[in-house]
Amino acid sequence: MSFTSDTKDFNLKFIEGAEDTVRGTTIKLWQAIIKSSPVREGRFRGNWFASGEKQSSKKTLKTDKDGSKTVANATNKVLKQKDVSAFTLTNNLPYAQRLEYGYSDQAPAGMVRVNVKRFNRLLEAEAKKRLPK
Repeated sequence: MSFTSDTKDFNLKFIEGAEDTVRGTTIKLWQAIIKSSPVREGRFRGNWFASGEKQSSKKTLKTDKDGSKTVANATNKVLKQKDVSAFTLTNNLPYAQRLEYGYSDQAPAGMVRVNVKRFNRLLEAEAKKRLPK
């Protein structure tokens, strides 16, 4: 192998590792947000929508009490999207902001704020998975 070939291989592995870290961190963060969302009928939990740079304007009447379908949909979006520079998770129900800011006894500190505080730990854990052994 030549120096140029070795450098190209390293760059490819670095880029793939960085993209995998971004995807993995996004999936873990979104899963935590969705799973920590308060549940009565499950409509709020089922109304998290994943998108790229532009936030979703979707709403649904469907419910997802345990959040598994919503997490699966968000995960699929992250894994299938080619561009990893922007991922967005949106809940467009009119009471979403109230729930985030203490309206629910189930999530008095919100869902987004408490999980975003964990972002650096999630990022470090995902990055460590990709370090050379």
